[in-house]
Amino acid sequence: MQTEQKEQLSLLMDGEFVNDHIIDEVSHNESLQSCWHRYHIVRDTMRGELHSSVLTLDISNQIAQAIASEDLYNQLPDQPNTKTTALPKAENLIWIHVKDFFAKASQVGLAACVTLGIIAGVQYQQSQTDNTNGSPILNTIPVGVNVAPVGGIHQQNDQQLLEKRQYDKIRLLVQDYELQKRLNAH
Repeated sequence: MQTEQKEQLSLLMDGEFVNDHIIDEVSHNESLQSCWHRYHIVRDTMRGELHSSVLTLDISNQIAQAIASEDLYNQLPDQPNTKTTALPKAENLIWIHVKDFFAKASQVGLAACVTLGIIAGVQYQQSQTDNTNGSPILNTIPVGVNVAPVGGIHQQNDQQLLEKRQYDKIRLLVQDYELQKRLNAH
């Protein structure tokens, strides 16, 4: 019955249904009045005519009912009696400590195994790439930067220095090319 009344109420609101009986029901039924109000809010929202003053959200009655129905003094489940509770045996305490020790030791062992696997994998991968293209995976020297050794360096003549710079530049360009080729391959 309620769904039929709501359908009739929707038709009445759209102007497609005129019946004095439904108007009398709306005037006497509080549920239908709130439904009528919600339908108008939805219609105004869809038309973009909704004003903020129309929406008044009053949930104080519902909160007051929820607070009134809430049990403030929860009955706790049966608590163990400290006089009848037996203390754990000393041998059980030892086993608890042994289990804790082995749990921590296994965690440390697992971390050590993972670290060992990572280090071995990087070294293996680096040796594979050294054999194939001569370019290291983990290059700590930035591309395009010449690293000069620290300390007493004897001066070379200009021709050797120029050739070394050209060689280094070509080597860095080739390294950069290989790195770009590997990055773009993935």
